[in-house]
Amino acid sequence: MSMTIVNDYFFKPDGDVKQGKAAAAELLAYFKADVPEVELSLWLEAQDNPLHHFHITVFGDPDVIQKVRGSEAIKRFTNRLYPHIDHSTFISPACNVWLAGGRGVKQVS
Repeated sequence: MSMTIVNDYFFKPDGDVKQGKAAAAELLAYFKADVPEVELSLWLEAQDNPLHHFHITVFGDPDVIQKVRGSEAIKRFTNRLYPHIDHSTFISPACNVWLAGGRGVKQVS
């Protein structure tokens, strides 16, 4: 069964959103190159608040999550992102995928 991690965070008013997005792009490159078990890495920005962001990651193998969490790529990502976000709003629940559909996700760069 796939496992999904949902991250919900806000950038600080003086945080560098571009730096956070660059860190996200680097993390996505790591997923593409080294973690084939990542089935989806979806990055979202709220329309009503450009400081509110979400990251949804679907892992085809739940055991890989611990490997990713301990990776150097995650350390680089958090080192770049965390100074710019309000940590009190950062959550990361694990969710089981019970239903999925659609025609795929268009590549966004």
